[in-house]
Amino acid sequence: MKTSYAVKWREPDGRSYVGRLELGPRALHLVGGVGIASVDRQIGYDELEGLRIGHDAGERLDGRRALVIERPQGAYRLTSTVFEAGILHELVDRLSELSLAAPRRATVVVPLKEGALERARELAATGPPFDPNDTQLTRHQLLLTAKEAIFVFETADERGLNALLDEVDLLAAASAWHDLVAGVPRLAEVAYSWEHPEPSPVAAAGLGF
Repeated sequence: MKTSYAVKWREPDGRSYVGRLELGPRALHLVGGVGIASVDRQIGYDELEGLRIGHDAGERLDGRRALVIERPQGAYRLTSTVFEAGILHELVDRLSELSLAAPRRATVVVPLKEGALERARELAATGPPFDPNDTQLTRHQLLLTAKEAIFVFETADERGLNALLDEVDLLAAASAWHDLVAGVPRLAEVAYSWEHPEPSPVAAAGLGF
């Protein structure tokens, strides 16, 4: 099954590039350039807010139907640079599967009252107020600053994160923290993400791009 496609894409700011789309285990990579400028974009599957094939004129790229990849920072429009029947539908299916299977992370930022840091450290030393082994968590972290407690919950996929939220009443479980909290907890948004790209597969003669 393909992991690399020859593509042209347009970014949210209107700039266009020609290159290739690579499907990694945790993120897609758009590698290419225009003129002497080169780019390497990485988009985690957990960042995808929507996938669709655009039909309206404003969603086309060079007059051709394009795959619209929606992110919080804006939409990317992407089309194949070679004629291949069904390639956009194939990409929608592949990316949808990878998005569902991608690790999911929820990062909750809790503002702390002034002077609460030492008590927060004491609570952190006792571990979480629930048994992580009884949940679908693959990673759980607590980061502390003088003004905030940052809770990170990571599961193997979206289904695991939804199950975690259904199974564990996190607010009730964290009742010991109530006297330390200075305001409403908020969910952090991924503004930038990077990971070392997987080595590109070596294409057999006559195959790939």
